[in-house]
Amino acid sequence: MPTTITGLILLVVLLLPGLTFVIVRERKGSERRPTPFRETGAVVFCSILTELAVLVVFAVLRGLMPELTPDVGRLVREGAPYAQVHYAELVWWAGGLLSAACALAAVVALTSGVPHSSAMSSWWVMFEKWFPGESPLVGCVLEDGSYVEGRLASFNVSSDDLPDRDLVLIDPLKYRASGAAEAQDVPWGAVCVSARRIVSMFVSYPLAPGQEAGEAATAASGSAAS
Repeated sequence: MPTTITGLILLVVLLLPGLTFVIVRERKGSERRPTPFRETGAVVFCSILTELAVLVVFAVLRGLMPELTPDVGRLVREGAPYAQVHYAELVWWAGGLLSAACALAAVVALTSGVPHSSAMSSWWVMFEKWFPGESPLVGCVLEDGSYVEGRLASFNVSSDDLPDRDLVLIDPLKYRASGAAEAQDVPWGAVCVSARRIVSMFVSYPLAPGQEAGEAATAASGSAAS
């Protein structure tokens, strides 16, 4: 660990690409809770790879355009005197290279493959893996026998199937009280349903043009098998 403020700041700056990768990956997929060791390893590993890639590009630019790039050899040999004379150029190039490394890490996180279903929650599989970007119709049978139905608006993206989470359904909403025969339309705009109260959940996916009813479920089953 660094023992000075300067060393600590330098360490944080150097780990920014890896931190960018982790943040973008969490926004893309289900929220996972890796061990501190694995998460730290991912940050360090990604930072090293992206910064090495950016430094390779800089080395190529240095060979092609030496007059437009900082003289790393002189910086190593002369140290502070060279940095004092060319501090503005060094700051601009350091900031640009760091930004490029962070951008590269974000691109890698966005283009990485979909996480395996075994590491995700059943909600994420139903709502995101099979038909990403869609807003399926969701029906929930609750523990008291009542039933609520609506269009999915949002859900908790935790990778753990925990009871302490919820999903939000929006209009058109239907509700059937316990013991009633049919679900009735309700005038409200949204409802929050607790996972702790849900006994079973039914999901109806939007049909593609020309797709027959029931084919969406078959397609989803095929995705699960693959």
